[in-house]
Amino acid sequence: MIEIIEIAPKVLGLKIKGKIREEDMQNMISVCEKKMESEERIAVYVEVVEMGGITFDALIEDLKFALPNLKRFFKKAVVSENKWHEPLIKIGDKLFPSIEVRHFSPEQKDEALKWVQE
Repeated sequence: MIEIIEIAPKVLGLKIKGKIREEDMQNMISVCEKKMESEERIAVYVEVVEMGGITFDALIEDLKFALPNLKRFFKKAVVSENKWHEPLIKIGDKLFPSIEVRHFSPEQKDEALKWVQE
């Protein structure tokens, strides 16, 4: 499930709890498109409470939207207890150098929120 978190006009805020399904992705894309109507580039804040995977259909929806819009994203903050995201962040930095990504622990949540809004 993806819960939308209101943070700022130029920030797409997400909280992930469990498995991400196609409906979750469609809702997230709808909110993202609305933000992109008024902002040239946006940042993403992701708080991972529990990661239960992603369905194939949700992954396809994500890729169909994200790939053509990569240049519209400039920053991503990932807040989670697990550090398994860190190697993925390093790979993402190489593949998508236009998007600055940082991992934060739950104790650094306030720092992550501040950073993603800068």
